[in-house]
Amino acid sequence: MWRLASLLLWMGTGLALAQDYPALHAVTGVAADDVLNIRERPDAASPILGSLPPDATGIEVISVSDGWALVNLEDGTGYASLAFLARDAGPEWNTLERPLTCLGTEPFWSLAIDPDKASMSFSTPEVPALDLPVTVTWPGAPWARSAALALPDGIAVLSPADCSDGMSDRSYGIAADLFLNGPDRLRLSGCCQLVAP
Repeated sequence: MWRLASLLLWMGTGLALAQDYPALHAVTGVAADDVLNIRERPDAASPILGSLPPDATGIEVISVSDGWALVNLEDGTGYASLAFLARDAGPEWNTLERPLTCLGTEPFWSLAIDPDKASMSFSTPEVPALDLPVTVTWPGAPWARSAALALPDGIAVLSPADCSDGMSDRSYGIAADLFLNGPDRLRLSGCCQLVAP
């Protein structure tokens, strides 16, 4: 019995550590007259793709590896030294207590979630943005990393995963699946990003 308890504790610890990303960060420790370079690869000698100002906030770190943070640029992704990024205080994304924007293609759709207003906005090319209340949520936990929320006629399930929007070289750390009732019983797939407050 103690072996099973130890295994569950170990698994729970691993899950808690694994759900740390994506998360919002701010640049720290960079001189006021300098920038934080975004590099092509996680290597200080790698070519520079872009930079962040020394006071930048709301930077979504998709994942980390060996002291480097994967971050999005306007048209792709790059790596910034995690030593110069401080994690924002606040809840994990899967608690559904942070704003999220989700989008998908084929067909195009978007879902913006604003927990401060307990509202969401859903749109497709055929349906203009509908502002709706968030009535029921199923937040994630260390043992259940995914989260879900009720839609007026369906459910949105959000899970930590490497995700691509299929149209750009940007990376996302949250996958979204929307299951919609109705005559067509649609399943829409896409990706989500954290939105800085």
